[in-house]
Amino acid sequence: MVSQKIALDPIPDAFLNIVGRNTLQNNLLLSSLKEKTGIMGTCVPKFNSLTEIHPKPFARTQLFILDWKNIDRKNVWKNISSWNCEKSSQCFFMLFNTQRDWEIEKTAVENGIRGIFYISDPLELIIKGIGNILEGDLWYTRKTFKRFLMAKRSSRYSSLTSKLSGLTYREKQMLSYIASGYSSQAIADDLSISMHTVKTHVYNVYKKINATNRRQASLWATKYL
Repeated sequence: MVSQKIALDPIPDAFLNIVGRNTLQNNLLLSSLKEKTGIMGTCVPKFNSLTEIHPKPFARTQLFILDWKNIDRKNVWKNISSWNCEKSSQCFFMLFNTQRDWEIEKTAVENGIRGIFYISDPLELIIKGIGNILEGDLWYTRKTFKRFLMAKRSSRYSSLTSKLSGLTYREKQMLSYIASGYSSQAIADDLSISMHTVKTHVYNVYKKINATNRRQASLWATKYL
C-alpha cells in the first residue's frame, strides 16, 4: 500500500517540536507526522532546552507538542509563560499523552494551550487537530470547553455578587445616577433629598469601590451594575 499524505491547509511555514523524554515514542510520532503531513520538525528532550531553539528561517509558525507523561509538570506552566518566540514567528502549544482530567484541561485553557490530545487518540485525530490549530482554531472536546465557560461564568457571578454585597440600596442608586451623568444637584432634586445627603452617600460609595472621582465610579458602575 502506498502511503498518502493528508493535506492540511495551510501546511507551509510550520515547524514541529515534540517535547518529552520518551525519545523513541516521540521520534516515531514525528516520523509519522512528517510522512502524513509534510511538516518538518524535531524532538526536544527537555522543556527548558526550548530557550535554545530559534524559529527556522522558513517557518513562521512554531508548533510545540508537549508530552504530558514525560515533561517536568511542576514547571511546565511557568516555562510556557516565559517562553517568547521571535516576532517573526507565532507559537502554538499543545499537550499530548494526557488523561481526561478536568484540572489539566482547565489549566491548559487558562495558559493558552491550543489543544489537547489524549492517550487514546489515534494518529489520524492528532493530524486533524494539528490542521485545525494551524488554521487558528482550538482543539478541545465540546464537553471540556462548555465546562470551562460555565466555570468562568459562575466565577464571574460570584465575584459580582461579592462586590455588590457591600453596597446599600441607596449607594447602588447613587452609582446608577453617576453612571447616567447626573450631577449631585440633579440627584438631590430627583430623589428629593439634600445635597449634604447626596455627598455623604457618594463619599461612602467612593470609599467602598476604591474610586477617587466620578469617572472612576462611572466606569465601576458600568462594569458591575
